[in-house]
Amino acid sequence: MVTKRKDGVRPMAVANAIASIASELARDVRSEKAVPALFCGLISAVLILVFSVSMAAVIFSGPLSDHFAVGAGVVLFGYCMIGTVVALTSGLPGAMAGAPMPSVVMMVVIAGSIDLEGQPLFVTAVSAALIGTTVTGLCFLAIGHFRVASLFRFIPYPVAGGFIAGTGGLACVLALELMGISIRNPDGLVNLEADTLQFAGIGIGFGVGLFALMRIWRKFYIFPAAFALASILFHAAIAAFGMSADEAREAGLLFSVATGTGLWPPFDVSDLAFIDWGMMAQQIPNILILVAVTLICVVMNLGGIELAANCDLDWNHEFKAAGWANALTGLGGAPPGCLIALTSIRNSLFGAMTRLTGLVTALTLGFVLLTGDALLKLFPVHLIAGVLLFLGMQMVDEWLVRSWRKLVFTDYAAIVVVFLTIVVFGFLEGVGVGMLFTSAIFVISLSRTDMIENRYTLRERQSRKTRPIPDRAILLAEGQRAQAHELRGYLFFGTAYRMADQLRISLRDDPVPHFMLLGFRNVSGFDFSAVNALARFIRAANTEGVTVVIFGASDRLRSTLRSELPKETLQELVMEIDADHAIEKCEDMIIENWRRDFGQERSGRQQLLDSVVEDLERHLERLAMFEQLIHEIEEYLEPRTYSPGDSIVAPGVPREGMQLLQDGRASQHDATGNRLIQFSAGDVIEPGSAFGPSAAELATIAEVQCRTLLFTPAAKERLARTDPKRALELYEYVLANISSTRGIG
Repeated sequence: MVTKRKDGVRPMAVANAIASIASELARDVRSEKAVPALFCGLISAVLILVFSVSMAAVIFSGPLSDHFAVGAGVVLFGYCMIGTVVALTSGLPGAMAGAPMPSVVMMVVIAGSIDLEGQPLFVTAVSAALIGTTVTGLCFLAIGHFRVASLFRFIPYPVAGGFIAGTGGLACVLALELMGISIRNPDGLVNLEADTLQFAGIGIGFGVGLFALMRIWRKFYIFPAAFALASILFHAAIAAFGMSADEAREAGLLFSVATGTGLWPPFDVSDLAFIDWGMMAQQIPNILILVAVTLICVVMNLGGIELAANCDLDWNHEFKAAGWANALTGLGGAPPGCLIALTSIRNSLFGAMTRLTGLVTALTLGFVLLTGDALLKLFPVHLIAGVLLFLGMQMVDEWLVRSWRKLVFTDYAAIVVVFLTIVVFGFLEGVGVGMLFTSAIFVISLSRTDMIENRYTLRERQSRKTRPIPDRAILLAEGQRAQAHELRGYLFFGTAYRMADQLRISLRDDPVPHFMLLGFRNVSGFDFSAVNALARFIRAANTEGVTVVIFGASDRLRSTLRSELPKETLQELVMEIDADHAIEKCEDMIIENWRRDFGQERSGRQQLLDSVVEDLERHLERLAMFEQLIHEIEEYLEPRTYSPGDSIVAPGVPREGMQLLQDGRASQHDATGNRLIQFSAGDVIEPGSAFGPSAAELATIAEVQCRTLLFTPAAKERLARTDPKRALELYEYVLANISSTRGIG
């Protein structure tokens, strides 16, 4: 019974999801979103149709040009499938998806590297796209399923920016090659014919003019209007020159499409025999690059939508949606795709944030896909190349030119390096160089960071241990001999040696330190180089006669240091759990050293006595006041006795009242065991408890045999009624003691 119930959960969830989407679509059809959805969907379909033709023209060019029409069908199928799936499954209603330009350019690389001809070339190239897109979908599904999408948010911005700018640069190069100008072939540039340059001028002029118009007005309808007008003028021009459509195709001005060939499917099952599996195996590196390229596009588009729409997307869900879309798109041999930020944001601006928008676009493209290839015969080759040039210029302008104003020099330099590497050598080399460049910049920048978060001497900061007045005077005079350096961040080869150099310089300070405290509480991690640098400093400090005290170090750091330091150095090293215990240990050693060096000299003892005489008088007066006070209110106090280790106050246990420490020593600790205050004779423990019962938050533990006097809330009330003067004296004493023991001025 349990197994059946589990097996039925997933189908039920799928059925509920389908019903929810259907209900949402039905609501949107009847809502005010329907008209904007129809308008934006149709306009997007026109834009994507032109883009698809331009992408197919550049993928299926050269030896593949005979398969241009079917190639355009492959690209259109991809837009239909991925657009439909993302429109229905994305967490962002109104999301639009398609093949991003970097993925298309990568498909050009794959098609161009297959050394075959005719039908084997076409079938192998489409099959490589099928495998690449399907693998991309499976990778995205795995990322979403295991909920690791957040790991990919950390792709360095300069690498991503340079990657997209480089894609734009390659798109410009491919656009020129589509016009007959191969700038990567110097010999071809020298032998260019005049007719080639004239017709290329049409495409270049259209691309540059369209780019200028979009820079001035920034209206998305300018593009389809400009393309339609330019196409009409082009056909009117060739008609005016008496050139027929067939002659224009022979001259390379219009696309050559075989009569009666459909756009879909690309080939029959029997054509699979043409696949060259040896050549396919050689494409594995390129297919992996295709997956990585599309992954970067997903990250960039999701981040762009979140920023522009001021919303938070579930990245794991969006990766799943893109995964299913690519897995299904791959069946048709189309390039991989993802959610596109620009069109999705445009839908938001026009109030078309509904799944209807993406469905209208997909259905329109599907109609074009099924109605045949007559439409493709009307597209001028050089205008399509101009569209590709326009897209490339937009990407270069956005990510290379305009980035100069908003990025620091090092980040911009990284973008330029990645851009040039991709254009000259390729995607893999560009991304690799970009990661190396940004990593080097990161290491250099981080190595300049001061890893010492806080510096102080023991004259400026003391432990919470209560000390006699003479010892406090010794620490005041000798505290500068102990320096503390609290470290922070991740210690690695780029920062550790600079930190060690700073510590070595401090060994020559005036006065020369006798103790060096190093705090690691805020250190997040370290590498072996950091341990090596630290061990070398500890040995250098010991050579100078300086005792090193380490506190707050992790168990791993402690054990690694023990394995790196020689036995004699390790014997001199002091390790404590926290800053308070480390400072207390240094204070003990400072006092011990002073007594050994000066304690037997009459002048030293006299100097110490002269410096503490006033403090001693105040201390004796306070003790006399305390003894007199408890004698006068003795009848209101209840004696208590605690053995070493007993809890005077326990966390969570109701407190009986305020306790006056008559004899002994006790410490107050927090939940982690850190000592907050040390009490001695005359101090007040939990003063707030005299005003009512409440549970304690901190623990107070007897360090030695302690005698206290309990002052309950009931006793306070009696004292206030019977002897207000004594009550006021007690309150004044308590306030003064709180000020001295808790550091409250």
